[in-house]
Amino acid sequence: MYHIGELARASGLSRDTLRFYEREGLLCPEGRSEGGYRLYGEGAFQRLRFIKQARALGLSLEEIKAVLEAMQGGRPPCADVRRVLGQKVALLDERIAELSALRNALAERLEWAEAHPDPACDGKDHCVYLDPTPA
Repeated sequence: MYHIGELARASGLSRDTLRFYEREGLLCPEGRSEGGYRLYGEGAFQRLRFIKQARALGLSLEEIKAVLEAMQGGRPPCADVRRVLGQKVALLDERIAELSALRNALAERLEWAEAHPDPACDGKDHCVYLDPTPA
């Protein structure tokens, strides 16, 4: 059995993060020591690795909790995970398209600004580089 500090060091997470995960229902100590300290077993390391990997792939704590609950209920979570992964890919595709459009607009603006290094600008309340570019 491991105290929270030992688990924190071994997992690379802070004690506060472990306590937060406990409050959120993602991690549960197996018991308490005579002094009232949280005690964790080997399963806590595996669970934290799972949580860290899921977080690295962009899953929210709510999504991770749902997967963990499915596993605890004896139900393989693969269909749920596949659905969430599909949603994440779709959201990333949308975000990439938005960022690509923004990059193109910025590049166009920069090109115009570099072609006009000394614009007639009074400097009051606007900048010609941010005004709509002339056609």
